[in-house]
Amino acid sequence: MSPKYKKAKLKMALTKLQGTHQKRQRATDLRDMREAALAAGPKKAASQAGGANGNTSSAALKAQKKAMSKLPPPPYYDHDTILLVGEANFSFAKSLALEVLNRGDIITATTLDSFTNMMEKYPDAQENVKELEDAGATVMFDVDATKLSKIKSFKSKRFSKVVFNFPHAGAGIKDQDRNVVSNQKLMRSFFESATPYLTDTDLGDKKPGEIHVTVKTGLPYDLWNIKRLATGTGLLGNKTSFPFKPEQYPGYEHRRTIGFKEGVSQGHNVEIANKSPKTFVFVKKTAKEADMAKESETADIRKRKRAGEDVSDDEE
Repeated sequence: MSPKYKKAKLKMALTKLQGTHQKRQRATDLRDMREAALAAGPKKAASQAGGANGNTSSAALKAQKKAMSKLPPPPYYDHDTILLVGEANFSFAKSLALEVLNRGDIITATTLDSFTNMMEKYPDAQENVKELEDAGATVMFDVDATKLSKIKSFKSKRFSKVVFNFPHAGAGIKDQDRNVVSNQKLMRSFFESATPYLTDTDLGDKKPGEIHVTVKTGLPYDLWNIKRLATGTGLLGNKTSFPFKPEQYPGYEHRRTIGFKEGVSQGHNVEIANKSPKTFVFVKKTAKEADMAKESETADIRKRKRAGEDVSDDEE
């Protein structure tokens, strides 16, 4: 081994070691901030986490970074190609690019909103978008996650991770049953839309892609039955699920579909802190597995109908 090669290898090892140390330090900061916020109570935590519109302050962000090290690492890597759909203020995308991966070129972050609507709903979004684009990320507006095939630039593209955090139809339906059905239709359409854009080893990709969906737990979210909606398409299988920890993403600020409203919305992820959010991971089935799953799902629906169970149109 030549001295030049040894020197290069040593430099790479040191760089990796420094990166690991920095990530651990970020996690420690974040844990300390989280504990202090919880001790102070939700209202004080929210005010400490940000000023106008619940933005994360520099002090809070520093504390978040410190606390990252004692948390499990986020399930995203610098060898991924990531499509984020349904972004609100783009704070998750920004955290992923700048704090977790330290690169943005592998991220495509999209929102259903137009740029104008985004600015009206999330005043803090413009700066996040700017920083994302500066990091090399692709940011897109007016992207319907249920109709990805209409995006011309996605033609022939595949992603190792397609991520939809806290999806909601935002229909404003007060009746719980109708609200649940509305969101079930959204999710089923999303699964069918996103599956063709997953990486596939049968198509020459190194690893099969994953769909990540994060939702709150408890009512009415448990009634959505995310797993059944995904497998019911016949295209996807359940891989795993795990708790979603916003502390893993320094600078991330959850936002409702309707936007941030002063006096109603809360900063510092208070709105999801007590909802035990969970991320569900789904993978694409082979053609044979998909046909078998579809047949099984159809048989199950028929059986439930015969038993007198109410089956929604979305499940059929």
